[in-house]
Amino acid sequence: MPETIGYASVFQDQVSSGGAFDEANLRRQMERAAANPAPPWRQGKKRRKTGKREPKPTLPPLDPPTQLDGDALRDARQRYGIPVSGALVYPVNLCDDGSVVTRDGEVLGIWAMDQYDAPSFTPYGESASIFEAPLVGLLCMRIRDWYESKTGEKL
Repeated sequence: MPETIGYASVFQDQVSSGGAFDEANLRRQMERAAANPAPPWRQGKKRRKTGKREPKPTLPPLDPPTQLDGDALRDARQRYGIPVSGALVYPVNLCDDGSVVTRDGEVLGIWAMDQYDAPSFTPYGESASIFEAPLVGLLCMRIRDWYESKTGEKL
């Protein structure tokens, strides 16, 4: 029989061991464990099956992005762009008329949106966009890096 040399209170108002380690309780627990034909410590590392799992749902394929045009593009430019007649406060400004303008007033190209509100940039003289980004701010940063590497000027 193990000898209990002390116990720690679990609750603030606990004043005794609660009887869990009394000799009679320990004997009863040992007898029940000896009589158990398959105690948990002898079962080994078996995993119980929880039942048949439901199949994962199949998701429809994502539509490839298509550029907005007409009223939808005009609405997106109104939402994200700044007025052309307003102050150009950023190094690269996306204007509500679709132009991309530096703080100094130099027009770099045009910007557009797809149906997922991801902006793209097409410089003047190009037929296709050269940059796309998930956010307007990231597109502006990429345009700024592109402009600085192309011209050597710091915006």
